Amino acid sequence: MPSVFKAPQEYRDGFRADKLKMLIDGQPVDGLLFQNVQFSFTQQITMLYELNHSKQYVYYVGGRAQGTCTIARIVGPGKGSQTMINKYNDLCAPKPLTFNAKGACKGGGVKYKMKWAVLTTVAVSVNANDIVVNEQLQFMFIDLEYT
Repeated sequence: MPSVFKAPQEYRDGFRADKLKMLIDGQPVDGLLFQNVQFSFTQQITMLYELNHSKQYVYYVGGRAQGTCTIARIVGPGKGSQTMINKYNDLCAPKPLTFNAKGACKGGGVKYKMKWAVLTTVAVSVNANDIVVNEQLQFMFIDLEYT
């Protein structure tokens, strides 16, 4: 039977909020009131150009890579910040910070491992309108693995 709108489509999978299971270092974050997790890994690259040449030759010069991660949460009954601060506060003993997320109906997911992570910032804010204490933990890391 032909498609009504002449635009054939095919269902592949779905994502449901009630199926999202997030783990950090293998531990569920249930009750820790995580609101946002954001991380990035950046490689510094410089472009060099030659002068006095008939062609425009370009050279890439690779520099060092560095990553940052921010976890925003609402301070509540869980001991999330205490656990995270105690685990990642020693720059002489950095540890991996692993992020797993699963939420697809058919079981797909993603896993990132931030290697040699250390806590760099603890920020807290509260607003008089809602009296919700917001906390942000910021980390830096040296390398990122993806599965």
